[in-house]
Amino acid sequence: MPTKTIAVHGATGSQGAPVAAALTAAGHNVRPVTRASGADLLDRASLEAAYGGADAVVLQLPVIYDESVLRMADNAARAAEAAGVAHLVINASGPMAPEPIGVPFLDARHRAAAADIAGVTVLAPTTYLENLSAPWSAERVARHGVVAYPMPGEVPMAWVATDDVAGAVERAIAREVAGWFALPGIATAGHDIAEALGQALGRPVQWESIAPEAYADLLRPYLGDHAADGTAAVYRMLATSPPAPAADPTPARDALGWAPRDVTAWARGAAWPLARAT
Repeated sequence: MPTKTIAVHGATGSQGAPVAAALTAAGHNVRPVTRASGADLLDRASLEAAYGGADAVVLQLPVIYDESVLRMADNAARAAEAAGVAHLVINASGPMAPEPIGVPFLDARHRAAAADIAGVTVLAPTTYLENLSAPWSAERVARHGVVAYPMPGEVPMAWVATDDVAGAVERAIAREVAGWFALPGIATAGHDIAEALGQALGRPVQWESIAPEAYADLLRPYLGDHAADGTAAVYRMLATSPPAPAADPTPARDALGWAPRDVTAWARGAAWPLARAT
């Protein structure tokens, strides 16, 4: 497989770092696209410079819920065009509606996917398992044996690992696969999540359903008010909406070898420094 130069947005972040690691392991040259490297999604010229000479770009838009994210997406698309990028891979960071629906956070992914280049791949994973081991969750698991989350414990959710999504990104680039692909995880109820975490950690763990506003308060010290309140709004919307139909993994399985790990396998392999220190 030829070595490619791949510009990766957020290459040091929670979603981008696994992508950078997977691409590096596959022998590619990874170019981090971060503010520290001089790139800003609100500055199209800086993106053109960051993308120059890259064979592919991997885009993860930040957790922003206002209309500025639309400008970010437009800038990324136009910069990819101007820089002559052949392949844009967009990690939508969540399920996607088939068309824009007037919600900037979701519509921005459509804007980015409109880039007029040779290949565009959109990957739409379900909820990240890493939300359960993130700082706002891990301390409660460690000290109290509680997973606090704004969903009922009996409701199954499809969870995916960031490493599995990163593997799909790497294969999309290696195989030059374009198109839209749902990346659904294995549906698991909250109480079963807690049991799996307890088995991995060797201690009892319980699922505690909390209000979206309470979850926002857990997120706030780490993500800030905007992301915390926007995330709470998403969970309020989910609580009042009918369940979405399960996404079909077949296209991703056929094109990208999609085979997500289950919660138990993820929990046993995850780093739990806080949980294991007590």
